Amino acid sequence: MKLRFRSKAHRAVRAAAVAAVVASAVGATALGPAAPAGAAGTAGTGPDAYAVRGIDSYHGDHGPKEDQAFDWPAIARSGQSFVMLKATQGTGFTDDWFGRDLAGARSVDLVRTGYHYFTADQGGTAQADHFLDVLHREGFSGTRPGELPPVLDLEQCRSDGHRLQLGQVKAFLQRVQQATGATPIVYTRKNFVDECLGGTEELSGYPLWLARYGTTPPEPLRGAKGWDFWQYSDRASVPGTPGKVDASVFHADRAALRRLAHQG
Repeated sequence: MKLRFRSKAHRAVRAAAVAAVVASAVGATALGPAAPAGAAGTAGTGPDAYAVRGIDSYHGDHGPKEDQAFDWPAIARSGQSFVMLKATQGTGFTDDWFGRDLAGARSVDLVRTGYHYFTADQGGTAQADHFLDVLHREGFSGTRPGELPPVLDLEQCRSDGHRLQLGQVKAFLQRVQQATGATPIVYTRKNFVDECLGGTEELSGYPLWLARYGTTPPEPLRGAKGWDFWQYSDRASVPGTPGKVDASVFHADRAALRRLAHQG
């Protein structure tokens, strides 16, 4: 995931995710999918063991001047099955490329969704309302064929002297679920939840997209059975994109992804 600006805090989050690969490499827990069934691959295997692949992106992935459009047919031909697109951050920021990239993903029938980067210094309900306004403006509901549920990106522990509170997070998730009828996907990592949210189990019932760069699968959150999506790299080369992008795999097969995306 990407901050609006590449700050020192953002680089620290990235470094922590990479460090987790080394710190937790021993004693990996056997994983199963948190929501969908029919997983392809086994515990302890790397991302190459999973056939269903996708990317996530934000405005900064559109070249040094943020003015280079993606070649969506090329992205689809490269074997990608899904895409997660940054839509909003906080209560006022909207990614300039979200609408165009969403339309591009639709045009090649990629499974798709938008994500919201949650900031610790603003209320959960207000952030959810901003996110929902942008999604609706672009014709995205999270429940139409080809649409994954909306995504909450949790990776900022502190901002402007404010520490992330579980109540904020729950308020966001509840508002989005109430408004869309879809259970949101949560993007995070275990050590972030342990350090910033007291290791809560209250996120374990959501579809989970966990970050851990490298070849060792992410540790499940406390109370969760496993993960649904695994973001294993932030430096992937994908045809149709002008630079490096984040890459993920889905824990199950394409039929399960289609079910999660309301395609039967």
